[in-house]
Amino acid sequence: EIGTGKGHLTTKLAKISKQVTSIELDSHLFNLSSEKLKLNTRVTLIHQDILQFQFPNKQRYKIVGNIPYHLSTQIIKKVVFESHASDIYLIVEEGFYKRTLDIHRTLGLLLHTQVSIQQLLKLPAECFHPKPKVNSVLIKLTRHTTDVPDKYWKLYTYFVSKWVNREYRQLFTKNQFHQAMKH
Repeated sequence: EIGTGKGHLTTKLAKISKQVTSIELDSHLFNLSSEKLKLNTRVTLIHQDILQFQFPNKQRYKIVGNIPYHLSTQIIKKVVFESHASDIYLIVEEGFYKRTLDIHRTLGLLLHTQVSIQQLLKLPAECFHPKPKVNSVLIKLTRHTTDVPDKYWKLYTYFVSKWVNREYRQLFTKNQFHQAMKH
């Protein structure tokens, strides 16, 4: 779980999971949830920044989180490109969700090579305290087989970035482009 907070979601996850590892950066919330969850043997709390966390690479797991909206891009890149989670469930700002679907943006193009993204639930601002100025959605990211081999990933991300930013003239010389088109 990303962001233990006061442990409300963590408690519910522990009832339906064999084991919950929950990561919380805020010291006050970490101490609060540690006290609340200390007797729950299914919960392991980690006081760390999710952006610094090393995900396990051998075991099967899912990721769940109500993530800070201002860190949505960084966190979604981290969980998609650095974890081996089969499914990822995140509460995000509705506008951010729409941007993840946009294949005219770098983030959308990169995400869709690794995961399919679907909205599960729309959450109006009234569902939260304090109430945000935006609506939120619960999304599910499901990992699938990628068409981009690992050895070409850096080249692919470079190409996508240049393409989206309309820097194609810097990608190929005119002769290189014509040579590529012959193949």
